[in-house]
Amino acid sequence: MKNYDMHLNRTTGLATFICTNVSAALLGLVLLASVSCGINDDNDVTSDLNQAKLSFEQLMQDSDNMTILFPDENPGIPIYARVGPILNQFFVTNGRLVIPFYRNPDCIPENFNFLTYYDPPAAFGCELTVEGKFIIEKEAGEEDFPIMAHTEGSQVPVWIVDWPEFQALMENDSVTLPDIEALNPIKGMAQQFEEYLSPRINEHEVIIEAGGTIPGTNQQFTFGLTHRADQIEWISLVIE
Repeated sequence: MKNYDMHLNRTTGLATFICTNVSAALLGLVLLASVSCGINDDNDVTSDLNQAKLSFEQLMQDSDNMTILFPDENPGIPIYARVGPILNQFFVTNGRLVIPFYRNPDCIPENFNFLTYYDPPAAFGCELTVEGKFIIEKEAGEEDFPIMAHTEGSQVPVWIVDWPEFQALMENDSVTLPDIEALNPIKGMAQQFEEYLSPRINEHEVIIEAGGTIPGTNQQFTFGLTHRADQIEWISLVIE
């Protein structure tokens, strides 16, 4: 399977799509604990988000492209969560791994290995927690991946687990949902979740902006990320 986040198959009408973005305005509410790391500590997530939005709008206006809505016109990408070895998509800061779920964790098969990333067609039967649209050329072939996608949601599970403990699980080449549950994750629910994704392998970019609550502790959290190619350029996780 190709190391891409999206796949459009015109014969079956199925496409795969991954996206995530998080809220830059909320990232300014750093009151108790703010952690950032990456290649460029001075990176402005607001600028990244706005630039991605502008690029997306320009692509939509291009008459050579078409826009496809999910889940209305497409079932979305056949994955459950954005976590896996493809392009090193482990979003880690200060010893914590952040896992956004694009489908309801309650319907994820207990034996699914998250390190395999994709699960078609089974994942299509699992409820999406996000919605959005992606753009692809009108003349694109069946095996071509979209140019760019925008995803958002108002009830998006975001789990936070200990990174060394998760790495220990990976030594067995398998990480299942019960394995993650056994790590006692912090289970957040993002009331604001936004992402812009450029999924093509040579232009891969993920920009996330999210914020919400942790129902179990009545805390607030924000999460922001700029991930390009296979590297984190900027990341912030705040829990207060």
